Amino acid sequence: MKTFAFFRAPVLLALALLALAAPLGAAEAPPVLTLTTLAGEDFDLGHQRGHVVLVHFWATWCPPCIEEMPALQTFYERYRKRGVDVIAVSQDRTRDLDEVHHMMHHMQMSYPVAMAHTASRNSFGEQAALPVTYVIDTEGKLRAELRPKTQPLTVDALSRIVEPLLPPPAP
Repeated sequence: MKTFAFFRAPVLLALALLALAAPLGAAEAPPVLTLTTLAGEDFDLGHQRGHVVLVHFWATWCPPCIEEMPALQTFYERYRKRGVDVIAVSQDRTRDLDEVHHMMHHMQMSYPVAMAHTASRNSFGEQAALPVTYVIDTEGKLRAELRPKTQPLTVDALSRIVEPLLPPPAP
């Protein structure tokens, strides 16, 4: 029994270190998102290398989502020619598809929109609180997460985060 007690502490320490290392390793893996947009086009985040991508989770019933949409649209119009892509992923139910289309038209969303339930792969998981916007860099790494209570989505906030990830603008 004394031998077991002698080895128990190092074994427990090793297991604790492995448990701590697992989330860190998972965070380094590029996020995955594959789905079909409402326009019928396939979207695969893995094929967006070379572009900065904003993955925006929202819903038509979410007032903070509606508040952010003009800023997201303005940012997209300003930066899309520099290699910024946006995919808006609606968390609405399938039966609310008409509401999603109405919101797209009403808010003049010119970036692709998809329904979350069409995702064949989604490492972002189910979003417990909306809205949330993830910034993915040109190498596919998660660089920022914007939420209204911690880091609100504004044109200025997005510019501060995304500008360093882009090549300089062409003269």
